[in-house]
Amino acid sequence: MKGLVRFAVNWRNWPPFLLVSLFVFVALAAPLLAPPEDPNHPSDARIVEGYTDPAPAPPDENVVLGTVAYYSLGALGDANMLHFDVFYSLVWGTRSILRFGLITAFGAATIGVLMGAVSSYVGGALDALLMRVTDAFLAFPVIAGVWLFQTLMQTAGMRLTDYTNFSWVTVPETWFQRWVSAWDIDPVMLALIAFSWMAYARIINVNISVLKQTEYVAAARSLGAGNLRIIFRHLVPNAIAPIIVLLARDVGGMVVQQAAFAFIGVSGTVNSTAIPEWSRLLMLGRNWVIGQWGNPFVHWWVYIPVTLALILFGVGWNMLGDRLNVLLNPREVVK
Repeated sequence: MKGLVRFAVNWRNWPPFLLVSLFVFVALAAPLLAPPEDPNHPSDARIVEGYTDPAPAPPDENVVLGTVAYYSLGALGDANMLHFDVFYSLVWGTRSILRFGLITAFGAATIGVLMGAVSSYVGGALDALLMRVTDAFLAFPVIAGVWLFQTLMQTAGMRLTDYTNFSWVTVPETWFQRWVSAWDIDPVMLALIAFSWMAYARIINVNISVLKQTEYVAAARSLGAGNLRIIFRHLVPNAIAPIIVLLARDVGGMVVQQAAFAFIGVSGTVNSTAIPEWSRLLMLGRNWVIGQWGNPFVHWWVYIPVTLALILFGVGWNMLGDRLNVLLNPREVVK
């Protein structure tokens, strides 16, 4: 309680808190800010009727932030030019962005805390082995991991040539592909979780290696407490402060990374339902960023609103992490 009071009375803590709260409010108030056509089954995107031009439509009384265009090819070969409302996608996309950032950051933190806590408490050969595994993952580029997960998802159903009898062979779907498809999971989310837990493991490993030598741990062990109780009841809660700080920063960082991968084209297809809506806006609008005659402001609405939203989202969570560091670190001078 005293910590919350300290946080509330310091005016420097309010800008990041209000910025993050703004995105939470937009996510909760999406049905009021951008009413969906079907309130019982709302969608993150809204198709605007009456636009057939392949270029994005500028803002007007019907679409306050214009549209982005998508050339869709139907199952029967018929082509459709679809226009999506940018404002609607920004508002409803806040939900998918928050969900993506929180799930990805918490997933990476969970793996890292478990790995670092167990290895540090057990020590010896297991600690050395797990930390070498952590170092190996640290050396692996995240973008290579994203490409790997995307490739794993795209191999199902591929037709390859069997040169032994010159026939076609269809690649069967694996259990991993069936699981990801059934739960409608973004492969980029899995890749970011799989290649972002190492910092958490390193931090918790160092903290617990110091805390396990303290007297209260020896007292708990002498009273008959088991290893799991000592780790998760006594050690992890006392070593979790820097994890919370890193977690807050990673919520925004994960979202920005996903948007960057989507923009450069390594985040799946545009019509994938697992991709956050803000990233889809970037994918649909990237061909119009330069604009006509090299003027980047001709179609400004296809990238400036979503880019500003991403910047504010990332800055808000990063600043919140900085302020939590001041609050949770007893050696920091409160400013």
